Amino acid sequence: MSAPTAGDVIGGKWRIVRPAFGDEPGSEFRVEPTGGGTPRRLSLWRTLRAPASAELAHFGDVVRTGERTGNPAFLPVEDVGYDTAREALWMVREWRNGESLPSALGGLHPIGLDLPILRSLTEQLAEALAAAHGVGVAHGRLRPSRLLVTQTSRGVRLSVLDLGLESFRREDGQERLRAPRVGAAYLAPELEHSGPVRPSADVFSFGLIVRDLLATRRDGAWKGRWEHWVQRTTAPNPHERFGSIPDAVRALVPVLKSLPDPFVAPPSNYEPGGPPRD
Repeated sequence: MSAPTAGDVIGGKWRIVRPAFGDEPGSEFRVEPTGGGTPRRLSLWRTLRAPASAELAHFGDVVRTGERTGNPAFLPVEDVGYDTAREALWMVREWRNGESLPSALGGLHPIGLDLPILRSLTEQLAEALAAAHGVGVAHGRLRPSRLLVTQTSRGVRLSVLDLGLESFRREDGQERLRAPRVGAAYLAPELEHSGPVRPSADVFSFGLIVRDLLATRRDGAWKGRWEHWVQRTTAPNPHERFGSIPDAVRALVPVLKSLPDPFVAPPSNYEPGGPPRD
């Protein structure tokens, strides 16, 4: 698939402005309407074959599932289509400024993530997943790179990308889209095989993402307080995990309450921007 470049027009009305963050090069772009207007996010997915018109319509319906939940973490989908030249399905969504979760965690205070932000991100992700499961759709390939973090005047805002995409890819046991080449570490073991996407797979991914947030605390103050929760949430056997996202959250609440905050004072030999001196 040849990646679009600045100035290319997709679907007859979306002009490529520049690349945006994505799992793979050439898969995400900032675009603008050719007739003028506010920017949007365009995503491309390489297909194994061209979709029939009914399949394309179904693709559009499935990827709009997030909007139907009413949860603000899901970006509204404005347009979908198929690019024959690039053999790719595409989707245009609302543009939100921000950065991927891995990027956001990479720029943290040397000691770790502020506990109020950790709680907010965890709550927003849990509420979004529970809302999706409530309308019968699981994400299936949830991973940090598909979470967008935006700083606002009211605090941090989380966006969840690609709800419905994995369900469409696996429907009827036939892969219509190529599987992503990244994020396998966050994939529930049962999804290595064909079959439907179930909420238990999202419980697994949720546990690993929350683990990433908790593991940012580098001074050891949180050690031993959360590992048992992650172990239960990410059990290889789906039946050994928490039964739902709300169940996992109920067990997580006392864990988060046990974490010390604010940060303990850094050691006397701590130097910002560098490791402690011996």
